Amino acid sequence: MIVRKVEKKQVMVWCIALLLLAGCGMRVRAAEYVPAGQVYGIGSVSKIFGTAAVMRLAEQGKVELDAPVTDYIPEFEMADERYRQITVRMLLNHSSGLMGTTMEASFVFGNSTQDHKQILLDTLKNQELKADPGEYGVYCNDGFTLAEIIVERVSGMSFGAFIRREFCGPLGLEHTFVPADITGSEPLAPIYYGTRRLPWQNVQCLASGGIYSTPEDLCRFSQIFMEDGNGILSPESVRAIAAPEYLSSRIGRLDGDSSYGYGLGWDSVDAYPYSSYGIRALTKGGDTMAYGAGLTVLPEQKLSVSVTASGAGSEQCQLMAQAIILEVLKENGLTGPVQQEKAQENGPSEVQAVPIPEKLRKYEGFYASAGILKVEITEKDRLILTSLENGSDMVQEYFYTQEGSFVSTDGKYLHFSGLAQTADGVTGRTEFRFTEEANGKTYLAGTTHLNYPGQKTLAVTMPFAEKITENRLPEQINSVWEKREGKRYYLISECHNSYYYLLLPCLEFDRPARFPGYTKASDTVKSCRILDADHAVCELDLPVMLGRDLLHYIFRQEAGTEYLQLGTLTFIEEDKMDKTDALINDISVGKYAKWYRVTPQDAGTRLQIQVPENGAYYLYDRDNNCTDSSLFPEEAPYVLLPEGGKVLLTCDSPGDSTEGVFTVLRSASGTARH
Repeated sequence: MIVRKVEKKQVMVWCIALLLLAGCGMRVRAAEYVPAGQVYGIGSVSKIFGTAAVMRLAEQGKVELDAPVTDYIPEFEMADERYRQITVRMLLNHSSGLMGTTMEASFVFGNSTQDHKQILLDTLKNQELKADPGEYGVYCNDGFTLAEIIVERVSGMSFGAFIRREFCGPLGLEHTFVPADITGSEPLAPIYYGTRRLPWQNVQCLASGGIYSTPEDLCRFSQIFMEDGNGILSPESVRAIAAPEYLSSRIGRLDGDSSYGYGLGWDSVDAYPYSSYGIRALTKGGDTMAYGAGLTVLPEQKLSVSVTASGAGSEQCQLMAQAIILEVLKENGLTGPVQQEKAQENGPSEVQAVPIPEKLRKYEGFYASAGILKVEITEKDRLILTSLENGSDMVQEYFYTQEGSFVSTDGKYLHFSGLAQTADGVTGRTEFRFTEEANGKTYLAGTTHLNYPGQKTLAVTMPFAEKITENRLPEQINSVWEKREGKRYYLISECHNSYYYLLLPCLEFDRPARFPGYTKASDTVKSCRILDADHAVCELDLPVMLGRDLLHYIFRQEAGTEYLQLGTLTFIEEDKMDKTDALINDISVGKYAKWYRVTPQDAGTRLQIQVPENGAYYLYDRDNNCTDSSLFPEEAPYVLLPEGGKVLLTCDSPGDSTEGVFTVLRSASGTARH
């Protein structure tokens, strides 16, 4: 751990760097001390650089925040005429209505030959909006990649060159750069998959999440968001960036403590728990699936804290920042002791219940969120929430209060993952109401408070779920989807060095048994309503976070093989995999990657695999965990085929008939090197 305290122009800056856990959350590594100057991927904290870049151009009269995006990117178009209404401001405050995140070639290892920005523009041509532009704010990465394109078009410079000229140079940010600047000599914090060291991570969507930096540099950069802009931004721009843009949402506006309240770029411009002390705080977290980062700025107190980590997430970073900030405020007499009564108030406690009004029974039914929920009101004046997807049938009970809200009991609460309960010292409590919004939808909306060990707290206020109706399928369509249940589909379309071959090599399809007209939610795909034999659409209108990154299921059949399209990613059904007895001599791989299933006869066989330029192999165990790859810095001279495992060969294809040739040599069985 590194702690630095810097004083400049009466600005107190605390900087922290952490190397905590192995990547992908698979195994815990011992905490390691890291040297000063070590560089981390800052993930979505990059959005603050993107916002500042747009504001610099706005100050120069080259960009108008409320002008259409098409004024600056003429070739930007969508399969939805509403796209013409999207403004630059909407890109920065998450209200554009875009579906969310274009995954193709977005997270890769090492250098990339892919043009993610062009991939995005091409993808949007066939994409519709999920909401009217400006209707509500919901987290959106693609909006910031469009903002990045605007910066490049208007300035005539690459995004990296622009931030170097406008921010890094004037502020002395010596360790802040984009992936194109990486030469191999930079002190990058290591990242891991399980216990295996990974190559350096290259996030291609720069303004959305692709900048590298140190906590020291981030704190220096944060000085431009103090009152005078530190001579970089004008006071008017500083105020505009910190304005509560989320209040302009036409649906989903709620009062309550929250760690989310969008400004321009910021996750929150009046973040909890600082707001409970009467202190305004700007916060931004970032995750790259390998790194985590957090930046908190208290403009009036001239205080900022940045935490970066390898193998830990942004929430952990923000909680550590919170603990430091409250201690610093206390030491400087800027606030009283940590509010013990507030923590107790938001933890599990006895609730004075009152009868549930009969008129509220109309809200019984089914709700979609991180999964499908069922809402029932009992004769004993209890509201019951049941997950229709949780294998253990998780159930939560809520009381009704005199204030007209439902309050959770027994340490159970609603969170981003759906129904949750007290665990590992983290307690939670949810209070919600039913709301009917201008878009004609009914929501279960409210506030969840979370209390962590050490008096650290977070809160989120948002619509947690929206009411849906049952979708009864004709038997002919139902039987098609029934045959897909439990089937696995394997990724074949990504570039050879894509992070998704580690994180999402396989997608298992399923439906809730008690709600078969919808697909089952997963960490990647939210519940979708089945339309016909080959299409299921995600129709969530959930502001803030739960309605982000919507994807549809699209199946197609070609030459007797079924393919699944999920956004820009293509998957093939497991039954159509080749067997490893075909892995011999020269193998050509073109547009799509090739998967091979290890046969019982081949288990234990050694393979030496020579890969072509821009190609890679991956070896998986029976649970689809990657055990070896030509991308790993410590690649073995051979791989040992595991029982029940799989082999993937993949090579970048520039859209023509070019193929890469892999040479596979077999040798006698042996013992794995691990």
